[in-house]
Amino acid sequence: MASGSKKLTSADEKKIVASVRAGVPVTVLAKTYGVTRPTIYRAIRSFHEKAEGVNVGTAHVSFTVDWNTLKTFDAVTGRLGLKSRADALRRVCQVPSAFLEPDPDLADALRDVALELSAIGRNVNQLVATKNYEVRRGQKLKLTGPQQQVLSDLLDHIDGVSAQVREMEGKRASETFRRFVAGMKGVGDGTD
Repeated sequence: MASGSKKLTSADEKKIVASVRAGVPVTVLAKTYGVTRPTIYRAIRSFHEKAEGVNVGTAHVSFTVDWNTLKTFDAVTGRLGLKSRADALRRVCQVPSAFLEPDPDLADALRDVALELSAIGRNVNQLVATKNYEVRRGQKLKLTGPQQQVLSDLLDHIDGVSAQVREMEGKRASETFRRFVAGMKGVGDGTD
């Protein structure tokens, strides 16, 4: 391993960042420049910090994906009518901000579902407590007609709540996809 005592210049930092973006492993760069891997990482960080000072409010992003993922991304970029991969990636970075904020309507709907499930749970607990009490008193475990009806109604109610949740999930997924595509196309943000 290299000693790490070599000082890297700004030109070296620029070349290192370009190499990393091209997919050259940090280990290879460390050997090439005669420094340690942490020194290469510091050079990359230094380059970006200097660039941020020049381009206040912007930052460089670099990552690697497999070829199939890239081809799929390029195909979606083309279908959306975006000019370049860079434009698409900028939009991908901008779009999620709205998705990370809670949806108040969904939160209210989920709170309502939670209250319904809690009520169902209380009813089931009451029914079970009654049956446990009867069994402890030596009685046979048997559901009366009205108890069977309550249990049947509760199971139907659970099915209804489950259908509500599936419907909410479907609506949310459709809305999320619609908003994502609109964001990628620049609808409403002046980037069309």
